[in-house]
Amino acid sequence: MKRPRLQHLTLRRLALGSLWLVLLSSSCSAGPRFATWELGANSRFIEKSDHFEIQNTTCQTTPTGFIFYPGGLVSAAAYLPLAAALAKDCHKVLVAKMPFDLAVLNSEIANDLQDRYATQDQQWFIGGHSLGGAMAAKVIKNNSDRYLGLVLLAAYPAASDSLAQTKIPVLSVSASNDGLATPAKIAATKSDLPASTTYVEIEGGNHAQFGDYGPQANDGTATITGETQLQETYQAITRFIRRISVPGATP
Repeated sequence: MKRPRLQHLTLRRLALGSLWLVLLSSSCSAGPRFATWELGANSRFIEKSDHFEIQNTTCQTTPTGFIFYPGGLVSAAAYLPLAAALAKDCHKVLVAKMPFDLAVLNSEIANDLQDRYATQDQQWFIGGHSLGGAMAAKVIKNNSDRYLGLVLLAAYPAASDSLAQTKIPVLSVSASNDGLATPAKIAATKSDLPASTTYVEIEGGNHAQFGDYGPQANDGTATITGETQLQETYQAITRFIRRISVPGATP
């Protein structure tokens, strides 16, 4: 007797989630360590049922939108410091909340968020950390016409979601001391990304410091502070967005 299609899809999704948890994740702390006052005087975040919306209260318009997927088993709130840094440049930043903190269980939420927030002249980017980055790449694989670029933090696509033949601009930010998405793994998966991909390696950074959720099992030891890694990550992303969304801008 054949399994019902819904059950088959559910089992397939869970299997895929298990695979990417092995490849890109390990057990993490339960939640973020930062206090909301650390987000800055002009930063405001609005918590919705399925995402955080981060705003810079001094911005009159937000012509660029950025949707971010958290790492596996990491609270979306752990990425609010990075989101607030990006919002300083008047980007509309949305950090997706995931069922059980697993992006694989709601990988297409970005399209729904874009539909809810998009304005006529808005350009959209998508990105994510670790498992979240892999799922963001999956979104691009299926919806490349909806996004202007992809940002991967310590992440790479599954071979089945290879973007090698696409023309989508991609930024891959990794860390030299990452014990999970190691430099060797980043190098080995370059064949699944476009030849034009921009690669940035943060010297002394590790896997966990792309968010603010504490130490992570099997990670390497960082030799720079989380604040330094956050700043370098922000700088790499904002250069990428500026270069892609404003042709001719200085990278």
